[in-house]
Amino acid sequence: MSETTEQPQNVEADGVNHYYSEQYLELQKEPVLYEWEIERQRRDVWLVSGIVGGVFILMWLCTSLSADRGGFFSGNIFFLVIGVVTALQNRYLFAPNQLYHYRMTAKGIYYTQQDKIPEVAYTIARGIGGLLIVGSIIAVGLVGPLALAGAGAGAFLAFKITNMKPRVFHSGCQFKGYGELSIFRDVYGIKIREMPRDTGQYGIVLTHKEDYERVLNDLARSLPDYQITEAESRKEFGY
Repeated sequence: MSETTEQPQNVEADGVNHYYSEQYLELQKEPVLYEWEIERQRRDVWLVSGIVGGVFILMWLCTSLSADRGGFFSGNIFFLVIGVVTALQNRYLFAPNQLYHYRMTAKGIYYTQQDKIPEVAYTIARGIGGLLIVGSIIAVGLVGPLALAGAGAGAFLAFKITNMKPRVFHSGCQFKGYGELSIFRDVYGIKIREMPRDTGQYGIVLTHKEDYERVLNDLARSLPDYQITEAESRKEFGY
């Protein structure tokens, strides 16, 4: 966490998908007391990626075991390659780690949330997607129409990757009204919910271990009418 009194700079899209909230734009005008950055992995991301890629790996196993010859290394190896690539793409492109940058002010807290995906990952993934298309089409003549599924998957992935851009969400939560601060110390997280929930402001604050108590105390002091509740599990906390 770093101390700063620097005025916020104007934010430009720079060709990236940016989404701004009114609270963020308003709080951006305020002097920043301190700020911090933190990276977090999405919940159950490897499980979901394994399931997505596992569909193609299962197809490879079934077709390989039923083949007359070739065993596990028959022409249907394309299904295995597609399964592995699909799982990795889902993990690192479709469900990447999230990078948060928080700024605390006297009137509220505002932050950016973005996918942490380096540009080189897009380049590599596009190349792999193109190779999958070519390889699967060639495999049609070797192992039959089943390889068309691989070609279709490669085309779909290549199309999705080509049109993907990093998403950056700019959110904020002003200090006003009354509501609830939900805390979960296992992830050093704090949720701000203004009442009524359907129209009130909402924000999620994630911190490093050494910064947690300071941020929590500052939020509690700035929101004296908010009730503090402690979640007993990550599922209850909702992150």
